[in-house]
Amino acid sequence: MPIIQSTYQPSFIWKNQHISTIFPSVFRKVNGVNYTRERIELSDGDFLDLDWSNPTENNTKLAIFTHGFLGNSTRPYLLGGVKSFNLANYDALAWNHRGLGGENNRLEKITIHGSSDDLEAVINHTLNLKKYTEIVLVGYSKGGNISLKYAGEKSDKIPAEIKKVIAISSPTDMQGSVNAMGKKGFYAERFKSKLLKFLQNRTELIDDEILKEFPKFKYLDDFTDYYIAPLHGFEDAKDYYNSCAAMHVVDKIRVPTLLLNAQNDPVLSDSCAMLDIAKKSDYIFSEFPNHGGHCGFYAPNPNGIYWGDNRTIEFAKSPITH
Repeated sequence: MPIIQSTYQPSFIWKNQHISTIFPSVFRKVNGVNYTRERIELSDGDFLDLDWSNPTENNTKLAIFTHGFLGNSTRPYLLGGVKSFNLANYDALAWNHRGLGGENNRLEKITIHGSSDDLEAVINHTLNLKKYTEIVLVGYSKGGNISLKYAGEKSDKIPAEIKKVIAISSPTDMQGSVNAMGKKGFYAERFKSKLLKFLQNRTELIDDEILKEFPKFKYLDDFTDYYIAPLHGFEDAKDYYNSCAAMHVVDKIRVPTLLLNAQNDPVLSDSCAMLDIAKKSDYIFSEFPNHGGHCGFYAPNPNGIYWGDNRTIEFAKSPITH
């Protein structure tokens, strides 16, 4: 599909990549989303906590939301998406990655960038309800990569109920994203601090010998290289980034898919927009506005709905089908 010419034109201050990334993450407030929690069991003996918003008896439309790195169902960007879909008459389901729903999971493994199997478990659970005939997958950052990876791996065998996929600020080229952040950059340091805090809250699941190594890890890459990657069967960080990146399967997606990445995203490389694939694909729509930051796309709105939320609804409701 042709590259979409974006209509996003923020005012001057919101053209700053750091303001448009940090302000929504810290100060954005979204009211009116009330969750009902459900726990599902996984085949490996672990569990996932699912948060439902506005489920109605007769609704046949559902949006499944996958949050970003060390987020959860209450992050502002995700609440904005959930609220916007509820207002558009969709039920919404936001699932929490392993250990991020407010309680440690049973296993040491976590939901990683390549955990399309965890998303598949959530999707299969909703399909077994025999209720929804129209499902939209919406993923943010890491969650966008997971959603794209799932859709690409399924290709033309994706469940017929899944009509659209929307990925916002997604690191489809994970190595490119890591390079864009830099080892010592502000965002790499922020992500490292969040990861360390997360791991320190689950020490009972981690071997004492590896725990002793944590103070030696100076960079986010070190945690990936020496802990996250081998824990999940990868040789090292490079192998992890390459194996988990959705870029290798995006061209196999067979449902209409929107990739919305900002050119000034401080944690993504331009390669994450998948422009070359979009030009050749009948299913991939890449929108690459000049501004927006990472999961930002700010626009003033008394309901807490941002431009990015409205754009996802617009794509979800568009008549594009295949």
